[in-house]
This record gives sequence, C-alpha cells and structure tokens, in this order.
Amino acid sequence: MDENWQRSALREVRVMHRQQHGMTTIGIVILLIFVAIAGFGVIQLVPVYLENMKVQQIMNQTKDKLDGTKASVPDIRKTLIKGVDMEGLREIRTREDFVISRTENGFDIAIDYSRERSFVANVFLVAKFSHQVEVNR
Repeated sequence: MDENWQRSALREVRVMHRQQHGMTTIGIVILLIFVAIAGFGVIQLVPVYLENMKVQQIMNQTKDKLDGTKASVPDIRKTLIKGVDMEGLREIRTREDFVISRTENGFDIAIDYSRERSFVANVFLVAKFSHQVEVNR
C-alpha cells in the first residue's frame, strides 16, 4: 500500500511539473508594466540626448573652423551663437552656458549643463552633461 501511494504521488508531481511551464498572466502583466515604465523614461530622455549631440557637434565645428586662425573670444562666441541658432537649440544660453577661458595654446571652450524632464508626478529624470574643446591659436 505504501508503495502504491508513493507511485501515485510521484505521478501527480510529474503531471503538475509538466503543466507548470512558462509565466502566468499576472507575471506577464507585471513584466509589461516595468517595460512600459522604462520605455516611457527612454522616450522622455531621447530629445535631451539629441540636444547634447548637437551641442557636441557645434563645439567640434567651432574648433575645426577656428583652429590655427588666431581667433579671439568674440570670434569664438560669435561662432558658437551662430551654431546654436542654426541648430535651433532654444534651451542653450550661449552667454551663460559656454565658458571660454584662455590657455597657453589658445582658448578652452567648456559647457556644463543639466536637463530635467518630468517622469511621473513629482519624479524627474535628470541628465548632466559636460564637454570641453580647445581652440589652438
């Protein structure tokens, strides 16, 4: 009798094990919620990173254009302002955000800025950027 009971219990365990494959509906829903939240965050930050790529491009173009031309601070600032205007970067303040300082070989152009994007209620996503190029005389 004991032996029959053990075989029967073992069969039931095997049948249950075969039936329990994959995720439950609740598990899938919870996973989809997490994926949707992460996707929403990515959608919020894509424009911020595209703006950052444009800022880097403007700085590199300024360096390429003015390298070796004995440019002055007003020349550098004028080129930066023109690039920011052409790219339509409304949130970049050229006078405050770009810092131009003199170095041994020319000028150092640096920018440190951050962007905040609303995520959910009072939760924000913050991206901080810092770039630097040197324009040689």
